[in-house]
Amino acid sequence: MMRRRFLAGYFACAVLAGCASTVPTQTQKYAKLSSERTLEAELPEVWKAIETTFSKYKILERDPEEVGALEWKDVKERQLRTDWAIGRSRDKFVEYKVNGSPRKTYLQTRIRYTVHAERVLGGTHVHVGTLEEIEELRPDGSSAGWNEAKEPDTSRNSEMLEKIKNSLMSAPGT
Repeated sequence: MMRRRFLAGYFACAVLAGCASTVPTQTQKYAKLSSERTLEAELPEVWKAIETTFSKYKILERDPEEVGALEWKDVKERQLRTDWAIGRSRDKFVEYKVNGSPRKTYLQTRIRYTVHAERVLGGTHVHVGTLEEIEELRPDGSSAGWNEAKEPDTSRNSEMLEKIKNSLMSAPGT
């Protein structure tokens, strides 16, 4: 009985120590960029640009799922959500020392985009949101799992809005 209590206490300490033994993540301070924009085009054209922009991403969900050519007049808004895209963070990093010399490494990140397009007076309002998770590291450099970023990187939202705008502008007939 005493051994079970000891083991239970040991595992609780190990779990708590495991959480506390990650290298502290830091965030580079950049200006916050816009994650929404109104484009001067109708929803079907903007949605086509959104689909082109996100064609290399796995789309998990569209709402509504499909819209026929004649149904667009009744659609006021449309959304999509992507699967995780993994890459290197642009602003989250850890600092460490090698032989007394400071070093910095940017962390692995995974991002899930959500895009919401809505008809408004004068065009279509587009909002790009992100859910960003950062891979935490232990002092030995091994992975300690993924945690949601407290401050998502707004440069990715702004970049996607610019790609949507460029796709819209380069579409035939515009």
